[in-house]
Amino acid sequence: MHWHHPKRVSIRRRTWPLHVKNSIETAGVGFVDLTIVIVNWNGAELLRNCLASVANAQGSLAVQVIVVDNDSWDGSREMVQWKFPQFQLVNSGANLGFGKANNLARPLARSDLVLFLNPDTVLLENSLAPMVEFIRRHPEIGALGCKMREEDGTPHELPLQWSPTPWTQFLHLLLATNNMPSGLKKLLPYADPRHSGFVTKLYGGCIMARKTALDAIGWFDERYFMYAEDVDLCYSLLQRGWKLYYLSEAEIIHIAGGTSRKTKREFPILMMCESICQLMRKYYGRAGGLLYRLGVFTSCHFRLLLLVILRGLAVVSPIGRRVNFADSSFRYRVMILWCLKLRKPMIPQKVG
Repeated sequence: MHWHHPKRVSIRRRTWPLHVKNSIETAGVGFVDLTIVIVNWNGAELLRNCLASVANAQGSLAVQVIVVDNDSWDGSREMVQWKFPQFQLVNSGANLGFGKANNLARPLARSDLVLFLNPDTVLLENSLAPMVEFIRRHPEIGALGCKMREEDGTPHELPLQWSPTPWTQFLHLLLATNNMPSGLKKLLPYADPRHSGFVTKLYGGCIMARKTALDAIGWFDERYFMYAEDVDLCYSLLQRGWKLYYLSEAEIIHIAGGTSRKTKREFPILMMCESICQLMRKYYGRAGGLLYRLGVFTSCHFRLLLLVILRGLAVVSPIGRRVNFADSSFRYRVMILWCLKLRKPMIPQKVG
């Protein structure tokens, strides 16, 4: 199946909210090496650690930091104003999601490089400079990612390096697991997180991009609330002739799932399904969305059957004992309900 270009659409001139317009008018001037954009939603403690690490990691770089807060009610904005007055703060006014909130920083960015950083990350001392130096030495690179580690030092797996189609998404759901045998893993397009190289997909938790490349594609597509906008961004850059690179030598700590722990348990599962379905519809039309939904439905039933078998083998097999049956079965049951349109993600907003 071939990837089709989306239909060309007209772009309206954006009327910025007053709080964003004021930030634009009062933004400082001067040379900046790197603009770091961090979107936050009720993650005050994680955000504080992230911003402190940014302050420690910038070294000799002139860094502009823009915190876009999605109308948190946990004191996040007050914390930024009190602890980090040198950073710019924008209140989006509502829970806009990842891509749309990041786009609010577009008129504020004053550098030729922009780093999109999750608030549940911690920059290590020598993480920013190598990324900035590498992308500047390679003008063909439109976006750059780095090695993300768990708190215990375990490196995160890179996303599967294939174009997202209904078929590849089906194979991913059917075959890719944390406990996948190494022999089967070799059959899938994995990239080794221990080695640097050109890739076709980067995770959105830490992406450094050229502003000229971002401007050419219109930054993030705002149809996605979260989870698919980084895939779409990477594909759009590749289609414009830019290259993507993974720099293993630059490392950060990423507390996986830290930004979604304050939502209902089923929310990230449902939102992932919904966002990928929107991605399929964007490039493959209504049929692509239906094929994706059918693939999720089929693969989840297969996975549930496999869980039953593994549970029976858990008494004698170490593989069965490594499976978290409760979490896995909950995930697949929620996804099946989404396929049947019996569940949909409800975006949390401030009440009152």
